[in-house]
Parts: sequence; C-alpha cells; structure tokens
Amino acid sequence: HRIYDIEVVEGKPVYITKGDANNAPDNRKITKKDIVGKVLFDVPYLGYAVETARKPIGFVLLIIVPAGIIVYDEIRKIVGEIKKRKQES
Repeated sequence: HRIYDIEVVEGKPVYITKGDANNAPDNRKITKKDIVGKVLFDVPYLGYAVETARKPIGFVLLIIVPAGIIVYDEIRKIVGEIKKRKQES
C-alpha cells in the first residue's frame, strides 16, 4: 500500500492509502502511528528482473547461467593451480 492522499482532521494529518493492485483507495484512514515504514530509495526496473526470474527460462538465464559461469571459472582456477603445483614438484 502507498499513501494516496493526506487530509487534516482536528489539526492532525490522516492518511488515505491505496493498494497498488486496487482501483480505489481504502476506506480506512490511518494516522502517523499506523505507518510502519517509508521508502528510502528504489531500484528502477528491478521488479522486471525478479518477475522474470520466477519463470523457468528467466530462472535459467538470471540464476543458473551466471552461477554456471562462476563455477566454471573456479574449476578453471583450481585446475590451473593443480597443474602449477605439479610442475613445481
């Protein structure tokens, strides 16, 4: 939910919220003490990557492929170190 509108009641602000997936704002008005947190920053388009990762092909492209590259690189380094130590012996 986000703060949709702010009204002043008896000299104090009350907040009207609206869910992102809802067409209309909520009926309940909340006070400052009801607010749990606030947005400090956002990362544009990160939601697209997260949503893509939830699909099988997206999971493969965003998780499995990079993990495979990291594992391949580590194995290459280990094999290189083993060969280096054998040559030194």
